[in-house]
Amino acid sequence: MQRILLKRPRLSRAELNRRADEYLKRIQQELMPEHASEYIAINLETGEYVLGATPHEVFEDFLERWPNHLMFRCRVDGGPAVKFHGK
Repeated sequence: MQRILLKRPRLSRAELNRRADEYLKRIQQELMPEHASEYIAINLETGEYVLGATPHEVFEDFLERWPNHLMFRCRVDGGPAVKFHGK
């Protein structure tokens, strides 16, 4: 049986949040308001991103391009990529 090695984050949670906010604000300046309702997945190590019409599309594109990198995913306007409706 093969073991899958997962890449461990080298950054603290606070640093990941700081980078996500910083990158998103910069990218929003480029993409808003034309792409506000589209989805984005940001590479938290490089600041590069992929843009798409659905959360699944950007997830797949991100994994194809950067399979071992940390991702932040949301709508371009900052809204959630996925909403959970529960009781």
